[in-house]
Amino acid sequence: MSASAAADTTRPTSSGVLRALRRAVHPTDPVETARALVTGGSVRIALCVDCPDELDAIGRALGICRRMLAADPPELRGYAVADCRRL
Repeated sequence: MSASAAADTTRPTSSGVLRALRRAVHPTDPVETARALVTGGSVRIALCVDCPDELDAIGRALGICRRMLAADPPELRGYAVADCRRL
């Protein structure tokens, strides 16, 4: 089995998910903190987004998650993001 095939079956870690998330965050994104929880076959992400308007904050958080998933990071192959919440 090749190293890349082995990596595809490896369960992601919270730190790996956070690395993938940080790659998706733009310098202008108002993200204060982020947390990730890997459980079973799903990944939960919590973002603290600093926006005065709640709808804007939710939109920005979803945009960050969309960019992260569009990049198809190896940390998330075979897993789904089950939950994305604004803290």
